[in-house]
Amino acid sequence: MKPLIFGIVLLAGLVGCRTSEQPEPWNLISTAPAQIWEECFPLGNGHLGMMSDGGIEKETIVLNDITLWSGGPGNDSNPLALQSLPEIQRLLLEGRNDEAQNLMYETFVCGGKGSGHGQGAKVPFGCYQTLGNMIIEYQYPNADSVTDYKRALCLNDATVLVRFEKGGIRYRREAFISRTDDVAVMRLTGPLSFSLGLFREEKASVFTDVDGLVMRGQLDSNMEDVEGMRYYAKAQIVTKDGEVIFGDSTLTLDGTSEAYIYFCAATDFMCDNPEEYVNVHLKAAKEKDFNALCNNHLKAYHELFDRVELQIGEQKENQDFTLYEHWQDFLENDNPWLPTCYFHYGRYLLISSTREDLLPPNLQGLWANTIQTPWNGDYHLNINVEMNHWPCEVCNLSELHLPLIRFTERLVLSGRKTACDFYGARGWTAHVVSNPWGFTAPGEHPSWGATNTGGAWLALHAWQHYQFTQDTVFLKEAYPIMKEAALFFLVAMIEEPEHHWLVTAPTTSPENAFWLNDSTSVSVCMGSTMDVQIVSELYDVVCQSAAILGADAAFSDSLQNAKSYFPPMQVTGQGYLQEWLRDYKEVEPQHRHVSHLFGLYPGTTLTPSKTPELMEACRLTLLRRGDEGTGWSRAWKICFWARLGDGDHAYRLLKNLLQPAIRPDGGHKAGTYPNLFCAHPPFQIDGNLGGTAGVAEMLVQSHDGCINLLPALPAHWRDGAFKGFCTRGGAVVDCIWRDGKVKQVVIFSRHGGTYRIRCNEAERCVVLRAGETKRLRFRD
Repeated sequence: MKPLIFGIVLLAGLVGCRTSEQPEPWNLISTAPAQIWEECFPLGNGHLGMMSDGGIEKETIVLNDITLWSGGPGNDSNPLALQSLPEIQRLLLEGRNDEAQNLMYETFVCGGKGSGHGQGAKVPFGCYQTLGNMIIEYQYPNADSVTDYKRALCLNDATVLVRFEKGGIRYRREAFISRTDDVAVMRLTGPLSFSLGLFREEKASVFTDVDGLVMRGQLDSNMEDVEGMRYYAKAQIVTKDGEVIFGDSTLTLDGTSEAYIYFCAATDFMCDNPEEYVNVHLKAAKEKDFNALCNNHLKAYHELFDRVELQIGEQKENQDFTLYEHWQDFLENDNPWLPTCYFHYGRYLLISSTREDLLPPNLQGLWANTIQTPWNGDYHLNINVEMNHWPCEVCNLSELHLPLIRFTERLVLSGRKTACDFYGARGWTAHVVSNPWGFTAPGEHPSWGATNTGGAWLALHAWQHYQFTQDTVFLKEAYPIMKEAALFFLVAMIEEPEHHWLVTAPTTSPENAFWLNDSTSVSVCMGSTMDVQIVSELYDVVCQSAAILGADAAFSDSLQNAKSYFPPMQVTGQGYLQEWLRDYKEVEPQHRHVSHLFGLYPGTTLTPSKTPELMEACRLTLLRRGDEGTGWSRAWKICFWARLGDGDHAYRLLKNLLQPAIRPDGGHKAGTYPNLFCAHPPFQIDGNLGGTAGVAEMLVQSHDGCINLLPALPAHWRDGAFKGFCTRGGAVVDCIWRDGKVKQVVIFSRHGGTYRIRCNEAERCVVLRAGETKRLRFRD
């Protein structure tokens, strides 16, 4: 039986408003309306999102606003935590982890109800929620069957198209969401008669005003005397030759050949007056014609999407493959179309789900179809939100890293309070879950919520942004975030008695557990390997930043002195990299998290030049973990194997990630959904974006002192080319390879520098002035 996936083919020139040339059009084409949400194509401009099912008689479009959250700022402190901390640490130091964990269950958790165990819509933590649905019901002049149905997403143009014939009449719908005008626009050609409504399951009032259909409401804060978030959304219909009839809660259009639907929404989180914001933007959009709006949209989107190109292998002449045929061809014959398209799709999703002045992409990016989004659609700081941003720098989308860094800045104030109230420490810290309201406290369940390096991991993203951009003005602004994150650990870490190492306590190795004895499973520990790696790298980058800025020499010395007392990386008797301070036996050896390899990726603690003796331990660790896991876990493993230089194993994980997620019985499993969304399951965007980063990591690396080209090239990718990949040190690199060997490299330096380039088992040194480009050719 064929899995429940639809057809996708390449179809150049499908989208009517296309104005720029592309080397390869990446169009996803379906031959039927979507039957489930995970078949719908996503549109977004970093603020507004839409997913249409492309229905014929009834079209349902799921709407999103990246800022729409329930809940609100709350007091998450717990006075019992600091009181119990010395006893928790004493028990850990004595090896009585189970007793320490039991005490933490009672005392060392956030105040209130935390994230509601994933039901945040009912507690002050809140939940990212769907804005609602736009529902369009069509009437046709005949009852004939539909033929030649196509539903397309053009990745190159961020535009969705639906077209079909019915009774010999051609119908067409085009949609995009403009990044510049901040409106969603649809053009429908007919003959057309339809009604349009807006719907939300709760907290919504729908009515018509003088020029459109309005939906507004206020979400629950779940706190007394605290108002929840207000939102305002509006749809308008414009037609040249038809009449729009205003009902109480619908707009109806009867008899026209062409119509335009404009939609905008806003919340009082993003602006003071959402109603004014929406009406101003809709008015401005309607004053432009469709082509002008489309051109604005294309110009802004192309400026981002066109920076990077990737082509692997030669595309087959037959461009009419369905996605099932492409999928089978990839799984059976390793046709590179699908993984290449998946790489571009990840870039598309990143561009579409965030913008510089708003929130970073959450667990589902921008797109959610429920009131209670899975895991609250929040910001998980123990891997997921960081993975969302792994493609930013290498894929030449550096400015899309900034929403995460600004989000981190906004956590500092709350994180200081958490550091003080829970640890009696200075600096700032954050744990595992967070939200736009600044939640930084431990989670409500210590088995996963006790990890306190979430803020440190976020701070490392500021350094990574600097490494790629060499922007010292930015570094000066971001330095306090990193410094205060380091200050927390300088104060909060304790000395363990056996080796006199400095360790974090309490903590976990997310989200794994170990056997304390033959019958006792425990998660809480001290000095997990991931913590050691994260804090070590944080101390290093603070010291490097201070040196660049000419500041804080004494503080840097204190960090280096403390780091000299950190536990070393340890190898078990079986040759694995040790996950905990002691060689505990894992409860789940194939656990989805591989946190103790943070230093391999995305960190830089473990590299062939720095720690060659530990590379084999990393390899054996990954073999023990296995190649299965949730979608995002498979994406992370692609990056691990790429860092180990094993392109074929990285490719194997990519193939696992691209397994169809819909089972024959209709259930969901890990892999990839019909619309190419990654399946945890359910949908989490981190797998998509981690997969894109993994492909890039197979082709270029710059973390170990040089620009390493094709460091993990799979045997199946013998020929190809990429353009626009970025590296640490501020370089932009193009590369052409044939038969597995680099033939030509073009390197551009934004700020000037000396670059070591490694390829074809040799190295070259290139010196470039700021703004200079050099072309290197390689002979057989």
